Amino acid sequence: MTPCGEGGELGDHRFSRGRAAWAHHGRRGERGVALLTALIITLVVFMLIGSSLYVITSSTNISGAGKRYATASEAADGAVEVMKEAIGLIMQSEPVDTLPLRGTTDLAAVVLVGGSTEVFLDLPAGLFSRYTARITVERLYAKMVPGSRIEFPPQSSTIGSMAFYFRISTAVSGPNSAKAETTVLYRYVR
Repeated sequence: MTPCGEGGELGDHRFSRGRAAWAHHGRRGERGVALLTALIITLVVFMLIGSSLYVITSSTNISGAGKRYATASEAADGAVEVMKEAIGLIMQSEPVDTLPLRGTTDLAAVVLVGGSTEVFLDLPAGLFSRYTARITVERLYAKMVPGSRIEFPPQSSTIGSMAFYFRISTAVSGPNSAKAETTVLYRYVR
C-alpha cells in the first residue's frame, strides 16, 4: 500500500476524508481569526467613542468655568459700583438702608472718619445660583484740592474741594467654586 492509497490514486476516500477534515479545521481557524478581528475593531470603535465623549464633556466644563468666572467678575464690578453709591450716600448724610448690603454698622464711621471694614452683598444670578460679594472698604486719606472741580464753585464758597480716597476690594464667590476679585482706588470729591 502506498501512502496515497492503493495504486497511488489521489482519489482515495481516506485521503479525501483527511483533506476534508483538514479543510474543515482550517475554516474553524479562519472563523477564530475573524472573531478576534471583529473584537479588536469593536474595541477600537468603543475607545474612539469614549475619547470623543471625554473631549466633549471636558470642553463643556471648561467653557462653563469661563462663563462662571465672567459672571463672577461682572458681579465684582457691580459690587464696586454699589459701594461707590454707598460712599456717596454717606457723604451726603443719607441712609444706606435702600442698598442691598449686609453688615453696614461700621461703614459710616469708616467713610467719615477712617479705617477699614467688611460689608457683604448677595447677588442673585439666576434661578439656581447665587453670588456673594465680600467688600472691604478702606479710607486711605482726605486732602484739600483747590480748584479741582470741573464745574464752577458756588459764589459763597471760598474754600476748595475736599477729596476722599478709598480702596474698595471685592471678592465674589459663586456656584461651582467660581471666584473673582477686584480692587479699585476710588476718589470722592465733595
